[in-house]
Amino acid sequence: MDATPTRRPAAILVVSADPAVRDDLLVPLRRRYAEDYRIVEADGPQAAVAAIDELRASGGDLALVLADDPAPVDAHESVFAAARRAFPDVRRGLVIEWGSWAESETADTVLQLVSHVQIDYYVVRPAHAIDESFHRAVTDFLREWEAAVGKRHRGFTVIGEATQPRTHVLRSILARGGVPTDFLDPASHDARTLLEAAGVEYTGAPIVRTLSGRMLVDPDDAELARARGLETSLPQRTVDLAVIGAGPSGLAAAVYAASEGLDTLVLEGESIGGQAGSSSLIRNYLGFSRGVSGSELAQRAYQQAWVFGARFAHTRHAAGLRRVEGGFEVDVAPGDTVRARAVVLATGVSYRRLAAPGLEPFVGSSVFYGASSVEARAQSGRDVLVVGGGNSAGQAALHLARYARSVSLVVRGDSLAASMSKYLIEQLEAAGVGLITRSHVVDAAASDADRLDHVVLERTDDGERRSVPADALFITIGARPHTGWLPAEVLRDRWGSVLTGPEVIAEGGPDAWLGDGEGPAPLETSVPGVFAVGDVRRGSVKRVASAVGEGSVVISSVHAYLAALADDRADEPADEHADAGA
Repeated sequence: MDATPTRRPAAILVVSADPAVRDDLLVPLRRRYAEDYRIVEADGPQAAVAAIDELRASGGDLALVLADDPAPVDAHESVFAAARRAFPDVRRGLVIEWGSWAESETADTVLQLVSHVQIDYYVVRPAHAIDESFHRAVTDFLREWEAAVGKRHRGFTVIGEATQPRTHVLRSILARGGVPTDFLDPASHDARTLLEAAGVEYTGAPIVRTLSGRMLVDPDDAELARARGLETSLPQRTVDLAVIGAGPSGLAAAVYAASEGLDTLVLEGESIGGQAGSSSLIRNYLGFSRGVSGSELAQRAYQQAWVFGARFAHTRHAAGLRRVEGGFEVDVAPGDTVRARAVVLATGVSYRRLAAPGLEPFVGSSVFYGASSVEARAQSGRDVLVVGGGNSAGQAALHLARYARSVSLVVRGDSLAASMSKYLIEQLEAAGVGLITRSHVVDAAASDADRLDHVVLERTDDGERRSVPADALFITIGARPHTGWLPAEVLRDRWGSVLTGPEVIAEGGPDAWLGDGEGPAPLETSVPGVFAVGDVRRGSVKRVASAVGEGSVVISSVHAYLAALADDRADEPADEHADAGA
């Protein structure tokens, strides 16, 4: 049984003072989308703002705005700004003529609107009756809107209290896995109806209702993975390559290894995509001019690796590594082992816990480590702080600004210029995100409702402390590599980052390299056949594109190592007893 109430179709709003432009947009939109969306037209920005206000007052929803006039209207910078204020998840496209991007006026308008967070992208006016490029743009917009609001084609439902950390974890796992998910408070009518129909009682632990209607009471990560159709078991054979971690670098390694014929296994203890998987929008990744969410990028890469033949063991943590005859054994919690001829370490990093004792009671309910996009909508009307000055912090703050009453970044330095991309800094300023410099969090306190109420900031220059209102805190600093499980033979620096290539001998001396020859390959560790890519490697560039590059490049070194290993075996003398018998 589905307790979801019937909803009015969301609207697509077409805005132009030119009847010919409106007709060119309305005819194809009505032909393809009228059964699932309300197609609404307005003859200019003024009428469009009135339509937006009416739609909001009636309890409707707005999925997409297509307009050719970005002029200010009423108290709004544009019709696009009015739409976003009323409907934070709406997608907005500026309609332009084909080829007009070559005109400086049009190009300047598009760039300014994008940098000021007025539009998501531009849309070219349809040139003929069947214009699939136009429909592709519209469909992409609608897919993004649907993923953001999570109101249609629901798959799983999480029933739990929002203040429970485990509730947040379950929602985050499903969201990062690209699973359409609804969230219900256990006291709500819809939740009680679902539970009663299933004969399940809520006893304080979160419950997950699957697409098939099964009720999973407080499932662990492995049970949730299996319910999604994911594999958690390990192969009994020796694989050519074990990739530890499925962030961007690990996924790239899996794609290239599997596509080139290597029997590849990927171990991932948490969510596909690593830190990048939680990013609401990555704007500077090659090939995605409008940007792409971290979870979608990760899911695309995962599917790509899978169809090439790479196999994944989800929710499986590597716990140990040792050299054995012919390769390596990887201990996999809890209590399993898998054998591989070569290993690629792609375990990434995690955010460091702040040494602020007042934060601990709120972790997972109103204090989050990482850019938790799944919690963004819950911050409507609240004051939010984001700690960190990197791109992850900027992306989180920009996404939160869609919903929260106020968002401010807290950084130790004097500015963001040294740590954040210029385009993000401009968008943050346009979105009204505040900046608190030369400060760090040292304490926090609750409100009467046992929710985070404010944090205490201490200035890094003079030690002065002050209280700042905060209903939620997102922390994206102090990343530490996941390398504590590795043996001492894999050389690391004092922060735990793995040394590779020439740094192995430069840092550890000639005896640090355990192989033959002059030294390890550029991405090879101190142990021959063990490679490291992405954020876990010292000297890596903390960018998704760089991680993907390392993951793809390392496979040539893996091939060289495996080829040398095969040659060594071929050169081994025959069994001495067999020779004697001859």
